[in-house]
Amino acid sequence: MAVNNPAAAAPAAAPASLIADPAPLGLIAFGMTTMMLSCINAGIIAAGATAAVLPMAAAFGGLGQILAGMWEFKRGNTFGATAFTAYGAFWWSYFLLVDVFLAKTAPATIGPIVGLYLFLWGIFTLYMFVASLGGPRALW
Repeated sequence: MAVNNPAAAAPAAAPASLIADPAPLGLIAFGMTTMMLSCINAGIIAAGATAAVLPMAAAFGGLGQILAGMWEFKRGNTFGATAFTAYGAFWWSYFLLVDVFLAKTAPATIGPIVGLYLFLWGIFTLYMFVASLGGPRALW
């Protein structure tokens, strides 16, 4: 015969997260890679130096942010996971766009293609900015 023991039926508490905060990694990967591309787009560095951004975009901007995003998912931070994973995908897709696709594209169409690509990511960035305003009202 089974004994009804309420203490035995209580679910165990979830273990504390053993994952460190991935936000510093995601932010530095985003910031450094974005700074490199922005210097080229602003004309501070010659446009021909775009190839120098590609290793940084793939290895640090892309991989670093995707890893940070996955760790944010594990921690339950939906906004951080979405932001880091999406911008990591941005850097990987930028790498593929420049290294693979644009090499096979007519030179006259490269500017409009890259412009549209960055414009669409600008829209996503605006969306994420607006979403970030929905945080704790105590900060306002």
